[in-house]
Amino acid sequence: MPAMLSRRTALSATVALLAAPALIGKAKAATALKISTSFPNDPKFSTARIWYDLFVPRLAAATDGQVTTQFFPDNQLGQEADVVNQVKMGVIDMTLIGTSIWGNVVPEFGIYDLGYVFQDYDHMRRAAETPAGVALNETLVARANVHFPTMGRNLGARNFITKFQFSDPAGLAGRKIRCLPTPVVTETIRLMGAAATPMAFGEVYTGLQAGVIDGMEHDAPTILSAKFYETAKYFTLTRHMYSPFGAFISGRTLKRLPPAQRDGLLLAVKQATDDHFKRASEVEAEAVEALKAKGVTVEECDRTVFRDRVSPMWDRFVERTPGAKDMLDAIHQTEKV
Repeated sequence: MPAMLSRRTALSATVALLAAPALIGKAKAATALKISTSFPNDPKFSTARIWYDLFVPRLAAATDGQVTTQFFPDNQLGQEADVVNQVKMGVIDMTLIGTSIWGNVVPEFGIYDLGYVFQDYDHMRRAAETPAGVALNETLVARANVHFPTMGRNLGARNFITKFQFSDPAGLAGRKIRCLPTPVVTETIRLMGAAATPMAFGEVYTGLQAGVIDGMEHDAPTILSAKFYETAKYFTLTRHMYSPFGAFISGRTLKRLPPAQRDGLLLAVKQATDDHFKRASEVEAEAVEALKAKGVTVEECDRTVFRDRVSPMWDRFVERTPGAKDMLDAIHQTEKV
């Protein structure tokens, strides 16, 4: 009898032990967020992947592991315009992307894409943190139910990678340069002298390869990670845009999260964005050197002549989009003399 009791006790203990993980897993079931980006899955030179790797441990700490993520780089969930709509509907929880594409939803966001409007990324962030910048983010929430809690930066200013050399607007005449499919970016590239050619990011490599376009504009790390240097060998430091980047979160996602998880998510986004901001300039410098090592010619140009051609656009933009006037004023007021 003692032996039988012992066996029964052991069997009961075994059943309980086998059941325990399921019970614990159910009690601590994590919320999984789908995060999409058009950027490549390159841990060294992709702005989205670098941000994501900084974000994951921050999120685990801020939510006690109760919020997890699924990462979908390389347009796996669709092109940027499609993903924007899915974030608005809550089908995708977050997208890691620049502000440019949101200009199609909130035209005032086009202020961030005005060529040569910012001196550098620190200037961009100073302007974004003014009441006018905060109000612009609130407009995004009101019109699209999408939150942009913290303004981040790409891994460098936008420059031109081309199949030809140029140093002034005349050298761009008739050349087809891929740009984002937004009116402000298209006009900026046109004023710089090129034939602006809107195109989805996922189509750029084949477009360069097939000769559909003569070049494109982006930051050095993105050009490197997407391997655009394989078909275009001239990188000209126009530095025409210091475009923001960050995590855009569906309002529907924030609404369905318990308060503690929601607050933890927003905290982790802010922390990761701050970490990313500090790291970005180092990554940009490394990427420029890596492009040189890949046989790319890196050249300076006279930025003043480009700026003079583009700057009249600033006031024209505000005339067409009066809601952006306060933000343009804030940009001017936060310049460093």
